[in-house]
Amino acid sequence: MKINFSILQYFSFCLLVLMLSACSEEVTVKLPSSENILVVEGRVEFNESLTEQSINLSILGDFYSNKINEPVIDATVWVVEGQSGDTYEFENRNNGLYTNALLVGKVGELYTLHVEWNNEVYEASEQLLPVASIDSIYSLEVATNTFDDGGDKIAIDFSDPKGIANYYFWENYQDGELNVVPDPGAKFNYILPDVYFDGQKIEGYVTNEEMVIELGQPITVKQIGISKTVYDYYYLLFDQAGRTGTLFDTPPAPVRGNIKNLTNPNHYALGYFYASQVDEAMFVLE
Repeated sequence: MKINFSILQYFSFCLLVLMLSACSEEVTVKLPSSENILVVEGRVEFNESLTEQSINLSILGDFYSNKINEPVIDATVWVVEGQSGDTYEFENRNNGLYTNALLVGKVGELYTLHVEWNNEVYEASEQLLPVASIDSIYSLEVATNTFDDGGDKIAIDFSDPKGIANYYFWENYQDGELNVVPDPGAKFNYILPDVYFDGQKIEGYVTNEEMVIELGQPITVKQIGISKTVYDYYYLLFDQAGRTGTLFDTPPAPVRGNIKNLTNPNHYALGYFYASQVDEAMFVLE
């Protein structure tokens, strides 16, 4: 399934659908309104291909409607670089996307996001972590079996640094659009700790098991270095969005990230802000 909005916006919408589907038709359940719940998603990157940093802001879609997240267009957004104290203001593009073309991420540096919106101040901090380079990218023809529909899949090789606890996150773009599938297996595919392959060379890792590529189609894979807390966050997000709601299921709870409301701690925000080195590679199946 191809989408043209962010992973968090998509999975947040899936959670809302599942919360509704988990309710019995015979029982009226009053769900809380999600009005004014801020959703923040973005990262500071060290990426040679990047031309500008970006932060997505939106309001969580309401439980009683089928709308996806509404963009926030009236916030003030800036990022502070820890060591230097330099401040980078992000420009509003009127669609919920805030960008800055001057900030260049530095490995090991601490970055703090500030958001002022609706008379409240939000904040989050993360250290920019390194990531291993993608050594090669190519296609693998996978045979149809019990667990896989088969087809040509994207695979990469990379070498994991020895003696360091690393956590990986992969984004896959098909024809320029982010490809995300709400499958519980995403927590074992899109993200991965190096606990079982520390210091080893990984060959033929399929970064999106659900994505089948076609002839002449450009595919871009981003390999992203994340912290354990970011890994845990996405693990829970993918796990809950991958559930199938039934009458007897407990409705999925909102997955809380690292965004703090400094004005009113009880009025929480959803989402995660982090900082990462990103290595990307492109492939076209000839």
